[in-house]
Amino acid sequence: MNIESRLVSSLEKVFCDSVFTGEPLAGLSVLKGERISFQIAVRCDRSAIFQVSAAESSGLEKFITFREVQNIPSLLPAFAKDEYTLRTAPGLFPDALTPIDSDFVISANNWHAVWVSLDVPADAQAGMFKLKISLKFTDVQRCSVWCKEPFADREESIDIEIIDAVLPEQKLKVGHWFYADCILHHYRVEAWSEEHWALLEKYFRNFADHRNNMLLTPLWSVQLDIIPGVTARPVCQLLKLSLQNGRWSFGFDRLERWISTARKCGIRNFEMIHTFSQWGLKYAQEIMVESDGVERPMFGTGTAFDSPEYAAFLRALMSELLPVLKNNGLTPENCYFHISDEPGISAIENYRYASKLIRELVGDYPVIDALSHVEFLKEGLIECPVPHEPVLEKFMAEKVRERWVYYAGAWENGVPGRMFGMPSLRNRVLGVLLYVYGCDGFLEWGYNFWFGEYSRKLDVDPWKDSNSERCFMSGGAFLVYPGSDGPVDSLRHEVIAEGFCDEMALRLLESKTSRAEVLKWLDEETGYRISLNKYPRDEKWLLDLRYKLNQKLAELHSKN
Repeated sequence: MNIESRLVSSLEKVFCDSVFTGEPLAGLSVLKGERISFQIAVRCDRSAIFQVSAAESSGLEKFITFREVQNIPSLLPAFAKDEYTLRTAPGLFPDALTPIDSDFVISANNWHAVWVSLDVPADAQAGMFKLKISLKFTDVQRCSVWCKEPFADREESIDIEIIDAVLPEQKLKVGHWFYADCILHHYRVEAWSEEHWALLEKYFRNFADHRNNMLLTPLWSVQLDIIPGVTARPVCQLLKLSLQNGRWSFGFDRLERWISTARKCGIRNFEMIHTFSQWGLKYAQEIMVESDGVERPMFGTGTAFDSPEYAAFLRALMSELLPVLKNNGLTPENCYFHISDEPGISAIENYRYASKLIRELVGDYPVIDALSHVEFLKEGLIECPVPHEPVLEKFMAEKVRERWVYYAGAWENGVPGRMFGMPSLRNRVLGVLLYVYGCDGFLEWGYNFWFGEYSRKLDVDPWKDSNSERCFMSGGAFLVYPGSDGPVDSLRHEVIAEGFCDEMALRLLESKTSRAEVLKWLDEETGYRISLNKYPRDEKWLLDLRYKLNQKLAELHSKN
């Protein structure tokens, strides 16, 4: 039995069908309260049952998790015109991280990988530790009379340095849009049933465990990624609304449970669903309203954005909603409202009307929207715009209440992204860049979008179709897969979370020095001021940068 094994960083992508040339990883450093990951790449000249475990040597073994890196099919892994990719042709891509019960089979002559995560407690002992990993290979035909070499064992080890400093509380607000309707549809449960709530809690915990801390909240059913009047998403509305004899009444029980469940899972910030239609701001949102004992849809595409009846509904709602939010701890510091997603410049007059209305109704609560035209900001229609990566520079000279950015869809010129075909460096470098730009928040549209484009098809299995009915580049629509009873992570989700930890570590260094000193140090390490389009396209650069950052923190801690 001919066996190869190698420890490599989390930034490597171990493709099963290629000659693997990833650099061996000797060691990592980590702050207290941080998760780090690396991989074990293995290859055997015959099919083998593979087992992996942490040897009891360092005391860290109880904080280790092993998951198999599953290869997922993709027809559209990245843009062919994108010059900073690993692959753009259809094929199998390492992405899903599935729990290892006891063992799994590796195929003959193909590379496979195990994802190893180490969750360092905030009260861990600082110092240098050697983590030993035991690998066991058993020939699949071990019971055969022809099997003359049934077992092979080996050990890999890695040096783990725990820095005597604690990762600080996260200040960066991170929102990957969470879709409760995708969960209820995939698992075939009723909206807001106990089965639904149990699943939501599992996904909330996964969401928060990866440094996502701002939750899209469906006051009414999500009407994003649809063709208005043609396609629709499942009804999944938190508010209970009733209209009797011209008078509105509101039930907030489900909303309050949503907030308390999310906060229990570690989510601290909330964004209310959009009040007007996407991509043009033409219509009111459709809501479910009980009238005369029957619940039916109201408003929607049959109601213009400037309908007096819709404005009256929003006034009645906000007068009761805002006190409920405040009573549940949602203040202008941790709660945001949306008007419309990505309005084009042709919709600026519609947005002017909606902005005036909503900002009057929500008072001090901030309004954030993904938009790409700086004119909305210059004309005072929004204080917290969320520009797309390629146009962020146009917004940098303008005064904003908070600095945000988002990415979705149009990746080019090496900007951070999360497509299957991209190197993982493009996932993780986002954290350092968010610090350099002084961002307060990051927004992205797909934590768990498991439908087809425009929601034309709802029964899409992301394990088999990672392209959202063959329409999107793999990786854009979701960060987690639907497991049998809860979320299954992707390596992209883990790597992006590592990037957010990089941002937090830079903020920690700033707290001990100054922002100017941190930026000067970054410039010196790289040789220039990095930007969304320009940064070293070298995994070693980012790994070395984080190692040096940790050493600076250790040195400053020792002086105190």
